[in-house]
Amino acid sequence: MRTAWSSLIVSVVLLGACSGSDSTSEPSTPSESTPAPTSTSAPEPSVTSAEHVRPELLFEIADDLDAMKDPYGIAIDSGGNAHVTDSGNGRVLTFDHDGTLVSTWDARGEGDGEFDSLGFGGVAIDDDDNVFVVDNGNHRIQKFDRDGNYLLQWGGEGDEDGHFVRAIGVTVDHDGHVYVTDDGNPFVQKFDNDGTFIMKWGGSGAGDGQFAHATGIAVDGNGNVFVADYENRVVQKFDAEGGFLLSWRTGQDIDMTGTPEGLFVDADGKVYVTDYGLGRIQVFDNDGDFLWALPSGGTSETPFEQPTALAVDSQRRLWVVNQRSNNVMVYQLP
Repeated sequence: MRTAWSSLIVSVVLLGACSGSDSTSEPSTPSESTPAPTSTSAPEPSVTSAEHVRPELLFEIADDLDAMKDPYGIAIDSGGNAHVTDSGNGRVLTFDHDGTLVSTWDARGEGDGEFDSLGFGGVAIDDDDNVFVVDNGNHRIQKFDRDGNYLLQWGGEGDEDGHFVRAIGVTVDHDGHVYVTDDGNPFVQKFDNDGTFIMKWGGSGAGDGQFAHATGIAVDGNGNVFVADYENRVVQKFDAEGGFLLSWRTGQDIDMTGTPEGLFVDADGKVYVTDYGLGRIQVFDNDGDFLWALPSGGTSETPFEQPTALAVDSQRRLWVVNQRSNNVMVYQLP
């Protein structure tokens, strides 16, 4: 995986905000081997006229006294607190809505509530504010309450159902189902809220419904699942049972092929994508049509250095994790 080094400062400037997403589906019966879904290809989404969106930088989170190292995932709870996986340090940091550090979950090891990170890994929060953390060095997902109290775990090393090789992304729908990507085991796995395996879909390859290096994952309010594939350079959209719906590429607006990494879907179904290689944030409608980007097309300078994850809070503020510069940038959306 890609890594980065640098430092951290909490410098608050203004305030502002937006809302999250996820959704539902009836669980299917766990199977010994779930075949890849039948392709139902849709036409390649087109680049539409870009919206004139100019987010305002509010503040940047960094701190030389307690430096982040390779931060990766981010999720925001109902109280507006942002939980960030500081993967290079094997811990979770929680910041309030002003960017002030309020807690650190930093026990290292293999025990309950301890972490052994491979330098990357996501975090997700359900509607009850339970926090799910990818602990990929220990080949598991751990579940905590919003205050960091350990609740349970599941996983194990391997490529069989319910196990992980290099888990990366995690998301939760409104029914509490947990979805996990794994770049060493090219499937999306779906679990109930306590980690019981439900189903999986995917397989190795570059075709519809297949994965080469699946990273970010998000769910919309209708239960559709979006998966970023860094190596295949596409974002794919599936229904809640893993049926392929469509795919698109990032970088369309500047006629370049991007490398999508992290995903977030807001309450309106808009899909936010971090482009790791191009150093951009792009926003698409639910069918992959381009809406706007930061920086916009034609701009060579970018404020982002290998952005990995992002989230929009209830005040329409966009939080972006930069892996290389080891910081979190917060923007007010119009």
